[in-house]
This record gives sequence, structure tokens and C-alpha cells, in this order.
Amino acid sequence: MRRIRRHLALRASALVMAVLAVLSAGAYLVARGVLYGRLHETLERAARAGQFRPNSEREPFVVVGGPGTPIPRGLDAGDTDGFALASDARYGTLAVLRWRTSAGALRFLALPAVDDVQALGTFLAILAGLTLSGGLVAFPAGYLLAGRALRPLDDAVRERAEFVALASHRLRTPLSVIRTSAELALARQGLDAPEALRTIVQQTGEMESLAARLTALARAEAHPGEHRPVADLAAVVGDVALAFHPAAAQAGVELQLQVAGAVPVDASAEDARDALASVLENAIRFSPAGSAVTVRVGKAGRWGTVEVCDQGPGIDPADLPRVTRPFYQGRRARGSTGLGLAVARAIVDRRDGHLEISSLPERGTRVRIALPAPRRGRRRA
Repeated sequence: MRRIRRHLALRASALVMAVLAVLSAGAYLVARGVLYGRLHETLERAARAGQFRPNSEREPFVVVGGPGTPIPRGLDAGDTDGFALASDARYGTLAVLRWRTSAGALRFLALPAVDDVQALGTFLAILAGLTLSGGLVAFPAGYLLAGRALRPLDDAVRERAEFVALASHRLRTPLSVIRTSAELALARQGLDAPEALRTIVQQTGEMESLAARLTALARAEAHPGEHRPVADLAAVVGDVALAFHPAAAQAGVELQLQVAGAVPVDASAEDARDALASVLENAIRFSPAGSAVTVRVGKAGRWGTVEVCDQGPGIDPADLPRVTRPFYQGRRARGSTGLGLAVARAIVDRRDGHLEISSLPERGTRVRIALPAPRRGRRRA
């Protein structure tokens, strides 16, 4: 990630220097054009007014071309905006304008320009320094900004690496148990074949459950397609409650449904079913025997809502902000995979909904899922 930051900072520095170079070149050309235009205008005005003062230190002054009269060096270098810059031992840089009088005599009307040329050179040096300084300042600034911009990506990569490591660990544990059981049964060291087979079947079931959860999480994090049907949240809750009724009865937990009419939401029935099943499974698992799990379905403005309330031990306040992370189980986990709330969160986020969790220790937990109501013209699933 640091190499990417350096690469982006170098590109930002080069881009800033290029922009400053272009602006500096434009500023220099504008200043040069203004200066040369002013010199040419002064020389033209003096020539038209006949202000010829040979050998005078006042400006403008004239040098008459002819035998014995030195002509300033550099006049054969070409005109610059109508005049030429020449070098003179006495006056330094001169702006010289060729002028032919009415009598046909060729004169060279000259104007000292050493200060103007030096000022133009100083201005160019300042622009070059500003360009270089801008590039030097842009590198650390670009490095910091790139780090800030890449921080979410860095966090995502780190979380994904942790996720892969945890998933590998969860899969490696039952595989290790399966291999150990098989080796002990083959060697006939304290484990017979039926016991080994029962252990293998149990661990295989846990692996299948974990694989199914991982598949549901991957499907939940995928982007929805263009075809997004409308589901009836009340009907989905009824189906999920019916499916979990045997598990609740086995755990001694009573399922209570509170549904008031159809509640259409902008989600597929499969997504709504997966999100609710993940939450309801956790509620039943953590509820003590003889308690009740209440599922309420309703509407809140433009949202369809479903609340799952249990009477379990609750979630520790320190664990509450992190319970929706994959594989996070908290301090009171009891054999769960740590993927249920992560699946629900991913599904709800993908459908632009909300998932809220509130819990009181020894009082129970309330999970509220809110999905947006469908727009007009959407068809029912």
C-alpha cells in the first residue's frame, strides 16, 4: 500500500509541476509581450516625433549608421516585435529600432532596456522556483492525501485478509477432527468405527453449515441486478417462522408473530428470507428454555420493518458495535458461526436498508430490519 501511495504522490507532484509550468510559461509570455510592446511603442512614438539625440545619455537616443559610426551588435539577429535587442559596451542591453528618415538616411533609434530585461529574467527565475517548489510541496501533500483516500481500501483489504484467515481456521478445525477420528478408528486406538463415523458426520454437517453461511454472505455482498422484484415482508416472515418452528419447539422457545397486513418492500423474497432467518436463528439459539421470541412486522413511513425480540442474555455493550462483523461471536457465543448478523447486515445494506441492534444484559436483544418500500410501477414477486 505504501508503494501505491508513493506512486500516487509522484504522479500528483508531476501533475502539479506540469500545471504550474504551463501557467508559468503563460505568465512569462504575457509579461514578455507587455514589456516588448511597451518598448516598441516608446521607440515608435519617439521616431515619429523626431526625438533624435545623438550621443545623449537621455533616452531615447539615436546612433546614425554610416562610416565611422559603430552599429550596435546583435541587430542582424532579427527583429523582436519590430525592434531588436542589441548589446552595447556603454549602455548594456539596448532596444534598437531601424528607422529610415525622409532623406533616405538609415538611423537606429535605441533605448536602454537593461533594467527591463533583468526584471524579465528575474520574473522567469521566480516562476521556475515556484514551479519547482510546488512540485516539492505537492509530493508530501499528495502522499498524505493518498493515504487518506486509500484508508478505506486498506481497511477493506485487511478485513478481507482477516476474514479469509478466520474462514480457513473454521474449516480446518472440523477437518482436523475428521482426520483424527478416522486415524484412531483405523488404528483401533480407543475409537471404534461407528463412533468415528458419527463424529465425521457431525463435523461434516458443521462444515456444510459454515459453507452455506459463507455462500449466503457472498451472495448478500454481491450487487443487485437491474431486476429487483417486490416482496411481501409479512408473507416472508410467516414462511420463515414456519420453517423455524420445529427448532424453536426443540429449544423450548415460543415464537410469537405480530403481523398487520401486507408490507411490500423493495427486495426479493430470497434476500428478505435470508436476512430474517439469520436473525431469527440467533434469537432462538440464545434464548433460554421457557422464554419467547417475538417477531413484529409493520410500516414506518416509507420503510417496511421487522423486529425480532428475544429474552436471552443480551449482548455485552463492548461487543455490540462489532457483532455484525464476519465470524465475530463476542463473549457469550455458544457454538455459532459468527456469520448470522453479518449476512443480515450485508443483505440490508445492499438493499439500501437499515439494521439496528439494541440489547440490555440479562434483558434480551432487539434486532430491527428496515427495508425501503417499492417505487411505483414495480411488480410483485
